[in-house]
Amino acid sequence: MKKIAISMLLILTMVVGILAGCTNSTPAPAPTKEADNNTTDVLVIGGGGAGLVASITAAENGAKVILVEKMPAVGGNTIISATGITASDTKLHEAAGRPFTKEEHFKKTMETSKDLADEKLVKLLVDSSNDAYEWLLTLGLKYKLDPKDAFWIIPEEGHYGALLVKAYQAEAAKYPNIDLRVETKATELVVENDKVVGAKVTGKDGKEQIIKAKSVILATGGLNNAPEMIAEFNPKYAGVNTEMTTPGATGDGIKMAQAIGAQLKDMEHFQMRPLSLNGYWFKEVIVNEEGKGGILVNKDAKRFVDETLKPLDLASEILKQQDKMAYVVIDSDVFATKDGAKMIDKAKGVKADTIEDLAKQLGLDPAALKATIDEYNAKNDAFGRKTFGKVATAPFYGAITKPSSHYTMGGVAINENAQVLDKDGNAIEGLYAAGEIVGGLYGAGRVAGNNTLDDIVFGKIAAKHAIGK
Repeated sequence: MKKIAISMLLILTMVVGILAGCTNSTPAPAPTKEADNNTTDVLVIGGGGAGLVASITAAENGAKVILVEKMPAVGGNTIISATGITASDTKLHEAAGRPFTKEEHFKKTMETSKDLADEKLVKLLVDSSNDAYEWLLTLGLKYKLDPKDAFWIIPEEGHYGALLVKAYQAEAAKYPNIDLRVETKATELVVENDKVVGAKVTGKDGKEQIIKAKSVILATGGLNNAPEMIAEFNPKYAGVNTEMTTPGATGDGIKMAQAIGAQLKDMEHFQMRPLSLNGYWFKEVIVNEEGKGGILVNKDAKRFVDETLKPLDLASEILKQQDKMAYVVIDSDVFATKDGAKMIDKAKGVKADTIEDLAKQLGLDPAALKATIDEYNAKNDAFGRKTFGKVATAPFYGAITKPSSHYTMGGVAINENAQVLDKDGNAIEGLYAAGEIVGGLYGAGRVAGNNTLDDIVFGKIAAKHAIGK
């Protein structure tokens, strides 16, 4: 899932602008007393895509829902999803004469996961994908196939994530039995007689309350904005940048579930973008294309890695360098490409007619950078690079890169009913999960577009099972 670059403040501004009045559109019934106001059929924790879908599904089936979201508005990381949804065997594929079958969908998902994903969950995801796509159409959304990749279904126009969340919010507003509470953070799950019966929450006034519920659905997202937790689960990514996410993705649900004995799965796996800055990520082709790609250097103006490594390995090697960063150096031929120009623009890079001048602008030693580039252009390599680009055609360009966390692959283990499992593989009564908090769907890699699909598929499954449908 590509994500748009945007500062945390701008994210909140955009969310509030898109969803203006969201807290007024689904008013709770007038409370008679605090206990009544804090008792519900379903408590949904997290107001991103999965939480909104779960809330809508439970409400349309007659359940009373309280949805708590710690941020000032709903949307989560879903709102910055910039591509589309993946679905198979849809009418869109049939009409376009560009098939993408369930079998292809399953195979692509498993291969991308390095065969670590739970096959039962993947099959459920794939088999439900057309229904999920058809449901989006009922919300008024309009889609087309991506011109290059038939597995991607993208909006006819507009920004995918913003349109998606806006449609979810409009649908949720139809149900007065959804009580949406923003700036309300869940802090602890409440367990009685081995059953989850609610959660402790803290509102914007700082007051702690307990919301009692027949079932709780965790939809709090991943760890992308929790660098200390990322480092705990995979030390290779210690110090990773967190600009490619919204502020709320801090692993709250995972911590709450872990505290009551939930099983975690695939927590060492993350999607990392090695070339990234200011919330944007840049395709690795900038430094790994044969005959054209540039190089990476550290603060000593020296190469330190084979730039053609896989993205996860490249990210971890950059994070080993001083200040956990590197410099991308390219020539005018790379800059002339779409990806090269984007990097220099969005990363606020610099331009120079000579390597020495470029080094000065980047704060590097001119002689050292010149020697590094001369050696590379002569194809003298100590890192095992098999294919070479070049940095030879002036003017030259450079920019900083700081690897960023892009998606959390791991999370709480669930079964086919979206019930959270304990460490022995048994369902924890009363507790469900959907969205990026879930582990087991992606293993070591994720097919772009499956993430907003799984929000719908497992958001709906969690809600229906939670209310006995």
